[in-house]
Amino acid sequence: MLTKEAAEQLNHLIIIANDGKIGYAQAADNVNSSMLKSMFVRLSSERAEFAEQLTRLVAAGGAEPEHGSGPVGTLHRVWIDIKTAFVTDDNHSVLKECIKGDQAAEAAYETALKETSLTGEERNVVEQQLTLTRDAIFALKQEQDRVVD
Repeated sequence: MLTKEAAEQLNHLIIIANDGKIGYAQAADNVNSSMLKSMFVRLSSERAEFAEQLTRLVAAGGAEPEHGSGPVGTLHRVWIDIKTAFVTDDNHSVLKECIKGDQAAEAAYETALKETSLTGEERNVVEQQLTLTRDAIFALKQEQDRVVD
């Protein structure tokens, strides 16, 4: 049985994963590089899997899982839409916004690990997702360094 605090933290991570899924799908639509499109589609699928894993943990722990995305993620995506509407072919800006989004996710995962008593399985899933998020940030920064707009 999940504690109330653990359920809240895991549900917060579900919202963040859903934001990432939607954000990366949107990013794929806003770049002109086929390599970046492919990368963003893969990261969107990965974030969907994150949400599914967390949803299963919350449900197995006897709590009600979240299913939506959050207002901050929605605002972030609107900003990307506005920015790319005025600056065409700006892969660098899209990468920058994706990095910001994943850095916010990284901070949320770190908070969940530090401030929540998670069981072994819950902790393992959150740690694995944090590692993959950090890997994505590293890869995005590498691509950002390569992109010349």
